Amino acid sequence: MPANDSWSVEEITRIHALEALREEWTVLCDRSPRATPFQRPEWLLPWWRAFPPGEPWVLAVRREGRLAALAPLLLYIKDGERTVAFCGGGVSDYLDVVTDPAEEDGAVAALLAHIAVRRDRWEAADFEPVPAESPLLRVPPPDGLSARTEPRDVCPVLDLPDQLDDLRGLVPTRQLSNLRKYRRKAGELGELRLETVETRRWEELLEILIGFHLARRSETGQAGLLGANDLRAFHREVAAGFHARGALGLYVLCLDSRNLAALYGFWEKDTFYFYMQGFDSSWAKLSPGVMVVGGVVEDVIRRGARRLDFLRGREPYKYWWGARDRETFRRVLRPQSSA
Repeated sequence: MPANDSWSVEEITRIHALEALREEWTVLCDRSPRATPFQRPEWLLPWWRAFPPGEPWVLAVRREGRLAALAPLLLYIKDGERTVAFCGGGVSDYLDVVTDPAEEDGAVAALLAHIAVRRDRWEAADFEPVPAESPLLRVPPPDGLSARTEPRDVCPVLDLPDQLDDLRGLVPTRQLSNLRKYRRKAGELGELRLETVETRRWEELLEILIGFHLARRSETGQAGLLGANDLRAFHREVAAGFHARGALGLYVLCLDSRNLAALYGFWEKDTFYFYMQGFDSSWAKLSPGVMVVGGVVEDVIRRGARRLDFLRGREPYKYWWGARDRETFRRVLRPQSSA
């Protein structure tokens, strides 16, 4: 659908059409410095297959034929209203439009203008959790729409040094001292090592993590993120996709032949996104959670990471490593007549 002389907006309402856009979509994510793993096709296409909650309404913004922005949206009923929202809800820590950095404000303005024109399709646009840098928060709504922005959550992040020796200036001394203490205790019992996708099959590592996660949730009486078959299938497909593009982080901390803890995350440019961890509670005296996080922090620094993103939630252990809050927001658009 034409937006003006230079911009056009295409509506994608079938998943097979979105699959066909995969190559362009990937190139756009590669160009965008703001893209996270949760905007990539390796995350959102499996999400659609696992949790189809409504009707796809993906908007592709083009300028002279070139893809300049992609908004992976859907339409569904929320609180009795026809609502437009991002795909990926429930399991994603950042949701946003993917944009070409050279012209993102213009592309997002064209996107919002198109959404305003298609008010026949929706009654509320509810975008969350949106990172603070998103153009959706700074580009004003077009005439006829009102906008409300409110805090949504925090994602603690740790900016990393160039060298391991410089960790002492970022991570609290007490935490580094604890890490050395637990490693020393473990070393008295056997050989401590960190397995990765380079040393062990990723499928095996993921199953170990799932086992830890389910065992912990069973102990605490919670369902857990990986309790349902569709969630397990979703993460297997996601892990396969990220592994294929060299962006999967799976780690298992071992003591001789015993698996103590596991951690699962993703790479995006120079940031490692820490998605989930689990550990064997029978080894809690060795604090395997501290040791696996410490091992991952050291490994990603060696691989050139500049930031570790612990993702949403204010769990205390994130701050023990010196992480600082990064806010996310909710942006709600409505026709002014119903605001």
